[in-house]
Amino acid sequence: MMKQIQSPALRGFTLIEIMLVVVIVLIAAGVAIPKFSGTFESYQLTDAIRSTVRMARYARTTAIIQQKPCALKFDDHQLVLLSGTNGMEPSTVRKIVESIQIDSFETLTENNQKNEELRKVNFYPAGMNDGFKLTLRTEKNQRATIVCNPISGKITVLEEGQ
Repeated sequence: MMKQIQSPALRGFTLIEIMLVVVIVLIAAGVAIPKFSGTFESYQLTDAIRSTVRMARYARTTAIIQQKPCALKFDDHQLVLLSGTNGMEPSTVRKIVESIQIDSFETLTENNQKNEELRKVNFYPAGMNDGFKLTLRTEKNQRATIVCNPISGKITVLEEGQ
């Protein structure tokens, strides 16, 4: 019986080849990861915008269907829908991530409430609301302004700083 001799090419990868592949993967990850961090923050801002728009639409719909006024309160890191006749009890809460801040808030009715601590919008059974202009900001100063029309309830979003 003759012994077969395997050539080095058939035995597999050498340690140097494996280390070279690992170094190339680490370099590629080092270049790509910082670019994705900005994308993640942008995604969080988009999620906060969507949550705000959905909660405002839900508040308007709830007021119309139940034929009772309700309110949407903008706390620092959550949106609270207040409904019911007993002093407006919280019925729905939606969290907003901590990296998103409320930059400014004002209502669009005649009394033009600029009280930053209150940050509450009333929705009425006829489909109207107090209207609001809310600006959200990320830690990297990306901003988005959400405007709700007091008569029609139409919501528009203006994004800036991208």
